[in-house]
Amino acid sequence: MLDMGKFQGREAVKNKDYRGAMHIYTKAIALNTRDASLFSNRSLCWLKLGEGEKALIDAEACRMMQPNWPEACYRQGAALMLLKDYKKACNSFLDGLKLEPENIEMKNALSEALQALKMSDSVDMEPLD
Repeated sequence: MLDMGKFQGREAVKNKDYRGAMHIYTKAIALNTRDASLFSNRSLCWLKLGEGEKALIDAEACRMMQPNWPEACYRQGAALMLLKDYKKACNSFLDGLKLEPENIEMKNALSEALQALKMSDSVDMEPLD
């Protein structure tokens, strides 16, 4: 049943049915609360649905289960980006790069997070009229 849930969830994601995939992964998580990949996949669904807080909760659960898994770092960073917490996002992407230094997607995400952090810092420093 669990493998079937993963397969159905992947198929739903491929078809961009993120809400459906999220429900499939939620059922699969109920059957196996220790499968980090299920939390990672559901985090992706939450990200695609614009639910940053929920994406972060799943990403953090995934990271607690698999602290040395670069994808867990990536999901956490992506959720933090959606929540506009650019500094913490940079840290998550950096953690991922320490685990997998040649990961291009992680490098690009870190670059984007650093750019967003610079932009948000410059906005914060503009004087108010």
